[in-house]
Amino acid sequence: MKNNKKIALFGGSFDPVHTDHFNMAKTCHDKLGFEEVWIIPTFLNPFKSSTKTSNEERLNLLNLIFENEPYIKIDKFEMNNNRVTTTYETVSHFKELYSDIDFSFVIGSDNLNRLEEWNNFDELIKMIHFIVFERSNEYKKEVATKYHIPIYQFENNFLSSTKLRELKELNLLTPKVNDYINYHLLYLDIRVKPFMDKKRYEHCLNVGEMAAELAKNNGIDPQRAKVAGTLHDITKRWDNEKQIAYLRKYDKTLLIEPKPVWHSYTGAFHLKHDWLIKDEEIINAVYNHTVGCENMTKLDMIIFCADKISKERNYENVEYYRAECFNNLKTGFKKLLINQYEVAIKTHGIDAIGKKLLRTYDYYIKGDK
Repeated sequence: MKNNKKIALFGGSFDPVHTDHFNMAKTCHDKLGFEEVWIIPTFLNPFKSSTKTSNEERLNLLNLIFENEPYIKIDKFEMNNNRVTTTYETVSHFKELYSDIDFSFVIGSDNLNRLEEWNNFDELIKMIHFIVFERSNEYKKEVATKYHIPIYQFENNFLSSTKLRELKELNLLTPKVNDYINYHLLYLDIRVKPFMDKKRYEHCLNVGEMAAELAKNNGIDPQRAKVAGTLHDITKRWDNEKQIAYLRKYDKTLLIEPKPVWHSYTGAFHLKHDWLIKDEEIINAVYNHTVGCENMTKLDMIIFCADKISKERNYENVEYYRAECFNNLKTGFKKLLINQYEVAIKTHGIDAIGKKLLRTYDYYIKGDK
């Protein structure tokens, strides 16, 4: 008699999907004898009030992390319902649709804490076998014992999507997933918005949009420009103590530069070492957005200019500078640089404007580069 095909159903928010999700699915296939693992992202978890990203973004991340795993199938049943779908409903759906398949349902051990609260649990526990992976040692072991649910080990990094959204333990996240999250500016409401006032946050979004438009106008990837522009002031509202700590850690020579420009350097360091952004051009564009440098790239100039001509800016002659930047990026950049140099000298005096602004001015204006 032919044995039924064994398939593991693995549901969750996956917001974002991470290395432990991957390892649990792989263990099902490689060690527990499941021929396939069907990933079922929720539209909305019954125990959560919202997801942090769109269905499309979560699907893209799932397809990315599992792209080389042929035993994986990503099923949109719950997403397509456009409502909360209970596990009982999902299991019933698949068992009715595929009566010749032996299904099991994968969960992390943390789910045991509320398992008996799940909709129609008394029926659900009889309908399907649960595969429980030990995510930590803190869970209701008595629930597993009561229902004879086995607990399995896997290559566990003890990750949580919540921590990853908060920039914690990103070194353990699959790099291509982290790259996607950064490139698409996911979780700004968690990673950026709480750390600055409303006006500054709106400025950051506006600079990102302006940078993307300038990039399109100059043959540069507009999304890369949007990333650099949106994140250019990421550390602007850090206090002096934290700014100094980062400068001392990564380049203490920058401490001699004026305090108002420190955030451009700490921002670059923060994005490189905490966000793990690997695109050096993005990092350099953030680094150079306040006072520039010699031999600036197009992206450097775009972020420098976008910061000063974003749509909420309303200083005298800003429309003129906007037009100049879109007419010719380098010409617009040089005119903004001259204006910044003259305002800085008038406000602070030449001895207090910093060496980097002087070098940039000498290179592009006096040197006519």
